[in-house]
Amino acid sequence: MSYHNVDSSTSDPFDIDRDDDIMIQPDNEGQTYSSNETDQRQQQTIGQQAYIPDLMQDVTIDSGIGASGTIDSGSQNKVKKTYSGGPFSVNYYRRYFDLDTPEFFRNCWKSLNPFSRLENYEFQEVGDLYGTVWITATLIFLLFFCNSFADLITDWIQHDDEDKLHINYFGMLLSSINILYGYVIIVPLVLWVVLKFYMRVINLIPLTKLISIYAYANLLWIPAAFLSIFRGLLANHRRLDNILKWICIALGGILSGTSVFVKLVQYFNIIYANESPEERKRHIVVTMTLLALAHAGFSIAVKACFFGSV
Repeated sequence: MSYHNVDSSTSDPFDIDRDDDIMIQPDNEGQTYSSNETDQRQQQTIGQQAYIPDLMQDVTIDSGIGASGTIDSGSQNKVKKTYSGGPFSVNYYRRYFDLDTPEFFRNCWKSLNPFSRLENYEFQEVGDLYGTVWITATLIFLLFFCNSFADLITDWIQHDDEDKLHINYFGMLLSSINILYGYVIIVPLVLWVVLKFYMRVINLIPLTKLISIYAYANLLWIPAAFLSIFRGLLANHRRLDNILKWICIALGGILSGTSVFVKLVQYFNIIYANESPEERKRHIVVTMTLLALAHAGFSIAVKACFFGSV
């Protein structure tokens, strides 16, 4: 075996300085260390397994399903917020108006389908009064505007240049406020009182949720409001004008009523689930009949307020 002298001044690119503590680990079986200190580390690691951290140890997944397999009463995948203060504190009422714009428009979009249903747990949620206030106010404005615009078209077609007002518009506005706000508050309130004190329902829906259901259903009156503008083109056809009035009222009343009744029938089937089919059907039919009569009276009141006498 022959040896060759290597010039120490020539730098070897693969030369490793022994003062460096560099560890080379080519595979899982063999380990090579560049200093004597790492030999002790190598002995200490013999027989030990590599630790692989569990990346999911701090993650909690809430499926919204309780231990018994039933859906929790709270909303799924939502952080439950608490509000301090009593009924005499402004902060106490934030829960009824605490929703962002995308959530509000999602609720409006969902309400445009009169046959849309709610999830069972949603009947235990606090309804938002933000939509109740603004949707009802918007409907009052649209009905008032569309009816006034139709009257202007009628005056223009008939060349009526008189300066006097044919209708007490201020009285109409006040009456519409009383009718629409009164309906979305009084009828749900009476229904809630009956369910709580007469029927003694256990899984009682919050009063604000009932009001919210009625208020969002009023969005379906908007097509009828715009349709009423065409009454102005029927100024010389009183009979057709009267027919169009009833079409507008029937359209708004049927669509909004369907939206309310579909959700209430769903809720009644939940609270009467433990009763016999005959008893449950009787309770639902009686309750929905009374609510239908109240809704029909409300529709006729809207007709008398905006379109004149019945």
